[in-house]
Amino acid sequence: MRRARSDSSGVNSFKAWRALPAPGLRSAVQVYACYEYGPGHHQNRLVLPDTVATIGFGFGSPVHTLDTADPRRSVSCFHRADLPLTSALVGRHGGGVRGIVLRMTPMGAYSLFGTPMHHWDLPYLDPADLLPPALRHLPEQLESATWHGQVRILDALLLPLVGRGPAVSPEVAWSWRELHRTHGQVKVKELTAGTYWSTRHLERRFREQVGRTPSAIARILRLSHALRLQGTGMPLAKVAQHAGFHDQSHYNHVFKAMTGITPRAVPADLVDWSPSTEPPRDAA
Repeated sequence: MRRARSDSSGVNSFKAWRALPAPGLRSAVQVYACYEYGPGHHQNRLVLPDTVATIGFGFGSPVHTLDTADPRRSVSCFHRADLPLTSALVGRHGGGVRGIVLRMTPMGAYSLFGTPMHHWDLPYLDPADLLPPALRHLPEQLESATWHGQVRILDALLLPLVGRGPAVSPEVAWSWRELHRTHGQVKVKELTAGTYWSTRHLERRFREQVGRTPSAIARILRLSHALRLQGTGMPLAKVAQHAGFHDQSHYNHVFKAMTGITPRAVPADLVDWSPSTEPPRDAA
């Protein structure tokens, strides 16, 4: 069993791990991602566009998130809910921060909370606004719990919501799978042909159940695929070709527009929870 990722050096300590939700929640919630930064552990971390919806509960100190595409959407807060990111965020804090993030499929979040996903499209959305009245004290419950306790609390409170929300359209679910299968390189006209919907209707239902249009999800997936290819050492010209960009110049332009940096400037410490599967022994 792999241990949690950690970097402890006095007060500048960092720990992170992730846990799977209860089986009944896994169609909506992919993973609970937990983290803790010690006092004085200053962070300036880039979070790249992704197709997940997230709800984060933070404690200790607020985190300032800077939207690289639209600084007007930047905010400092403890808790927040986000649609799939279409542009990168930079998270900044001065340490003394811990929290837990629910990484969800957008359609899972739609079914779980019963709120049209386009209502999430705000500069800042407090997760409390998505919760039923009986769960409005969830942040306080999580703050006083251990990491294991937080997972148990979330499982216990979210499981009763399963099946109560609206169903996802089969056409939206199929289009979502096609977008991921092709790494965002399927054309919208192919999706409309497969669903027998008009482009306008497909976009409307995507906004309702995903929060983004099919084209926006496609851009995120092409960028993510290009980053994976780039990580293998593939030359950028070939990355652009295989990821569906016209050429390397087009890839550079889109990358800069979505992240605020060039492909060659991607930092090594991107937010990535993949190494963190089990809690440290002192987290129980």
